This record gives sequence, C-alpha cells and structure tokens, in this order.
Amino acid sequence: MNKRMKQLVCSTAILAFLTVSPDTGAAATYTVQKNDTLWLIGTKFSTSADHLKKINSLTSNSLYIGQTLQVPNPPEFTVTTVQPNDTMWIIAQRYNVPLTKLIAANPQLPNPNNIWTGLEIRIPKKPAAYLNGVFPLAKGSYTPFTNTYADSRTWSSDGTGVRAHEGVDIFANKGTAVYSALAGTIVKAGWNEYGGWRLTIRVDDSTEFYYAHLSKYAAGIKQGVKVSAGQLIGYVGNTGYGPVGTEGKFISHLHFGIYKRTPAYHAVDPYLYLKWWSL
Repeated sequence: MNKRMKQLVCSTAILAFLTVSPDTGAAATYTVQKNDTLWLIGTKFSTSADHLKKINSLTSNSLYIGQTLQVPNPPEFTVTTVQPNDTMWIIAQRYNVPLTKLIAANPQLPNPNNIWTGLEIRIPKKPAAYLNGVFPLAKGSYTPFTNTYADSRTWSSDGTGVRAHEGVDIFANKGTAVYSALAGTIVKAGWNEYGGWRLTIRVDDSTEFYYAHLSKYAAGIKQGVKVSAGQLIGYVGNTGYGPVGTEGKFISHLHFGIYKRTPAYHAVDPYLYLKWWSL
C-alpha cells in the first residue's frame, strides 16, 4: 500500500487533531477531513488560506482526506497535554475555565469523557474582563470569523489614505439579529459615514462597545436608552462608506469594536473577547 493510500485509510478512523510539531515551535499539525477546504481550515486556526498555502508549500487549493498540514496554534488558545487520571473537569478546574467552554474549545474530541494521557487539548484564553459577555449573534447565524482588527482599510470620505481596521467583522445574512454583549447605555446612535447605522453602548466608565453596518435598529433603540446583556438591539446590514443611506458596498456583516475612553479615546482588539463569548 502506497503512502497516499495509507493516509486515506487512516483518515476514516480519526477526526481532526492537533499535535505540537518540534520543527515549528508554536505551530501544530492538522489532518484534513472530508469537505475541508483551505478557507475552512484557516478559520479554525485564525489564519488565511494564502498563509496555509505558504507554510505548507502548496501550489494549489486542492486537498485530500488524511493530508497533514502545518497550522498555527490559534492565538485564543494554549495547548496542554493530558496527565494521568485527568478528566476534562479536572483540567477545567486546573486552568480555572468553565467546563462547557473547555469542551467547546475542543470540537475535535468525539467524546470529551474519553481522553487519555498524552493527548493534547486546547485551553481557551481568558480576556482581561467581561467574562460574562454575550456573543452579539446567535449560534448558527454567522460564519466562522477571524481576527480582522488592525487590517488595512482604504475607504475614506475623500478617497485617499489607508487606515487600520478598529474592530472584528462577523459575516451574517442581512437582517440577522444583533444582541448587546453587555448591559449599558446607548451613547451614540444614528448614521456614521464609515459605520453606517451604528450604535455605541457605554458598558462602564472607561469602555464602550461599537456595533456597525446595521440594516436597522430594534424597536425602542435610540440614544440614551439603557439596554441589558443579550437584549436585541438591531439587525445585520451593509450600510456605510458614504452619506446617509449608503449600502451595498460590501458583504453584510456586523463590525464589532471595543473602545477605551482613557487616557485618550482609542480602540482595543476585541477578538479574544468575542472568541470567549462564542464558546
């Protein structure tokens, strides 16, 4: 049996798995499954299809079941090795993470009650605050997302200049419900030439959450209104990049940002918060 046939046979007995590669340090390996594409694999590991092609010296987008790829360890996880007598509950206690989130961070395990010494699993990293936040879109209503914070954006009102993206884009169909990640007070509502119909919600004295490109607001949502965590606040759209009413210049998505008000108003990377809330 040749090497390719062996890989195909073995792949029927396994799911995707991670192993630390001694040659790449922070890298890991991933075994290609049925229906995988470079884009799908990239979203699992917070990277792009082009980057996967580069680090694996691939000359096309073609993959085959059982193929082993080098992948970066997702930045929102650390990797640990199961010790003798470990259970997922024991590991969750050891790292002080909820058991439900630990299990959700390891979808490659067909049965989380069946783990063994030497198995490598992922531990979700905790954000600095807001651990009880609510992901702003319902499970199953959005596509896998990657970290687009600090990516280059070229649109501007005068047609010149490049700016850094100040949030994370979560793609979903137009009209998908958007929920408030935390309780707070709406301090800005209405049109913004970049964000279209947007909301800024102050969640504490130093922090504001930003929801942009909405198609419309939920009933009763306006400046000055107090909202609760998980409350419906609007709907996904593709508004912005122009004067009031502009839409359709990009694919529908929710742009979510976090801003700190002191010492000067500035954006912070919201990706780790979103990944934690999504588990």
